[in-house]
Amino acid sequence: MIFTGYYEHTIDAKHRLAIPSKFRSRMDPERDGTALVMVPGQPANTLWLYTERHFEKLAERAASDLIPDEDQLRFEQVFFTMAEILEPDSQGRILVPERMMARAGLGREVVICGVRDHAEIRPRENFEQEVDDAWRRYREYQLKAREAYQQHRRQTGPEAGGT
Repeated sequence: MIFTGYYEHTIDAKHRLAIPSKFRSRMDPERDGTALVMVPGQPANTLWLYTERHFEKLAERAASDLIPDEDQLRFEQVFFTMAEILEPDSQGRILVPERMMARAGLGREVVICGVRDHAEIRPRENFEQEVDDAWRRYREYQLKAREAYQQHRRQTGPEAGGT
C-alpha cells in the first residue's frame, strides 16, 4: 500500500487518533492485515505507522545476525521494544500510547503524512514551515534520489531495481 497526502487531525483526550479515511479505504485486510504498527520515527518528534503485513516483511528482511554488532543490537532493542501493534476501532481510530507521544514530544494537534510505505504523525505547529523549506530544496532532493536509485540499479542489476 502506498501512503500519500497529508491530513490535519487532533489526538483526543483519550489518546485516540482517527486514521484518514483515504488511508483506511485503501487497506486490504488480505494484503495489509487489519492492524497498524506504530514505531519511533525520524526525526525524533515523529511516529511512523506501517501496515501490519508490511512491518512483518520489513522485520523479516532486516533479520538480525546470530550475533549482531552493537549498533544494530541497540537499534533493534529500542525499535522493536517501542513498536506497538494497534487495531483501529469501528470508527477508524487508533489509541496512541501516551509514552510514545511523550517520547516524541507530540501534542494533540498533529498532521498525518503519507510517505510512500508508511504514514508519519508529525506535530502540526511546524509542519507548513517544514514543507516550505523542503519545497525550496525539492529539485536537489529529487536529483539525489535519482542518483541513488541509479547507483542501486547498477549494483544490483535491473531485475532488482524495477524499470
